[in-house]
Amino acid sequence: MALLAKPFPTEMTTPISLDGNRKMSVEAHRNLFCPSYDECLDEAVKRGWNSFTCVRCPNYTIAQVSPENSIEAFATQRKSA
Repeated sequence: MALLAKPFPTEMTTPISLDGNRKMSVEAHRNLFCPSYDECLDEAVKRGWNSFTCVRCPNYTIAQVSPENSIEAFATQRKSA
């Protein structure tokens, strides 16, 4: 298991697009399967951010989404947790 650095979410002023624009998609800006994702989401809420990105975080490339996973699988997993 890789050692995680301190999470570093960055505020986004433009909302992430759920359809269409790949450049602004969730998969392009967030590592949904990062062990620190919940911590970063909490930080964004505490700071009142409309959106955030993981691309500047040193953990962004850790635990990237495998081909059998998708945004829909992630949503289903989160809903049942």
